Amino acid sequence: MALMVRIFDRKLKKETIKNYLFQSFLAALVLYLGLNLPLLGEEIVLVAAAGSTAFIVFGMPSSRTANPRRVIGSHLICGLIGLAFHNMYPSILSAELAVSLALGFAILAMVSLWLEHPPAGGTVLFFVLNPEPVALVSLLLLVSFMTTLSYVLRPYLYDLL
Repeated sequence: MALMVRIFDRKLKKETIKNYLFQSFLAALVLYLGLNLPLLGEEIVLVAAAGSTAFIVFGMPSSRTANPRRVIGSHLICGLIGLAFHNMYPSILSAELAVSLALGFAILAMVSLWLEHPPAGGTVLFFVLNPEPVALVSLLLLVSFMTTLSYVLRPYLYDLL
């Protein structure tokens, strides 16, 4: 019996390839446009958080974590928590402790408020170390645009996973 290794997803077929291509390049286009917002494209941690959000919103649009309330709310809460912890470092806490505690509080806030969206963990880390309110506004604009576009295109989007 030969061992068969599957490389491609079983859902990837001739009739679904257009969805894979459309949704993948839609995510890439939206992220590209967002990277031109003030400060966002310069900050690698925020780029990673926004890219992860794009993956969820366009790759798994029916997922609970792609819900607009969760996406926007989690990035907002995590940004605010990060800014709050920035004020405690370095005077009260070391950078490592401030980042770690901020992440713990962010997880607690997200799960307590039904705002679970894992990419927002990167948002809290960024804002502990870089208090840039303009970057928070840029990130919120980008994720709001992503979720709005996903909502409008919902009839044409499929869960790719």
